[in-house]
Amino acid sequence: MSFRDEIDKLLGRRADMLTRLIVINIIVFILANISVHIPGLGDYVYDYLALPSSLHKLLFRPWTLITYMFLHVETMHLIFNMLWFYWFGIIFTDFMGAKRLVYTYILGGIAGGILYIIFSNVLMPGGYLLGASAGIMAVIVATAMLVPDYELRLIFFGPVKLKYLAIGAFVLTSLVDFSVNSGGKVSHIGGALYGILYMSQYRKGTDYAEIVSGFVTRIKNLFTLKKSGPKMKKTGGNGYRPSSSNADEKQKKIDAILDKISASGYDALTKEEKDFLFKSTKGGDA
Repeated sequence: MSFRDEIDKLLGRRADMLTRLIVINIIVFILANISVHIPGLGDYVYDYLALPSSLHKLLFRPWTLITYMFLHVETMHLIFNMLWFYWFGIIFTDFMGAKRLVYTYILGGIAGGILYIIFSNVLMPGGYLLGASAGIMAVIVATAMLVPDYELRLIFFGPVKLKYLAIGAFVLTSLVDFSVNSGGKVSHIGGALYGILYMSQYRKGTDYAEIVSGFVTRIKNLFTLKKSGPKMKKTGGNGYRPSSSNADEKQKKIDAILDKISASGYDALTKEEKDFLFKSTKGGDA
């Protein structure tokens, strides 16, 4: 049974990708905090999962460029990260799909990690980076660029557009009092820059998520025996079904509507387009 199946079993249903990512972060947090109370194990766990600024250590622990974004130490850090991730992640998934959410989170985290390493080696050598903030910032910025006028209802504030929430989140977590946790804030900036780059290129027809997904699939195929039988195409849902021209046409129509939103804003859509997009993505308040 795979790790994904274990998470699905834990949740008692087929979990969506956003839920899986959040649960993985929570599980790693619990295990890492338990390890602290076991003599010698806590330091080992953080030393091999957090992203080191040392290029020498990184050379022998390249996996930390991925693992660091699932590792948290403080409870409030985890809670706030997962709340932001849920609020924006559910909207991003509705419009862009689960696969793009995963790769935006991962690639945004990598971008943040790389910028942190550069910053640390140039200005502030030493230390480690951990936390999901960079990947989540990439999702926040990408979502706000995709549907800037999409509104969320906030307690005491009422409806607030995503573009203002994204700006507020970025300023508060990445720019205010830069002298504190400067390395972490640099990684937030790296994640935000990836979110901007990703959506800018997506509008031009280049989808980094699809490119990396195709590369990963080819790598996996090198280590997987080919199975006989009819091929099935994975859908955006929880199962498999044969490739459908109707599904392709539906996706093309959704992409065309998203392009129109990017160019002219949500208000430029006709009532028919809004109704079609709502039904297709099952949109609503997050």
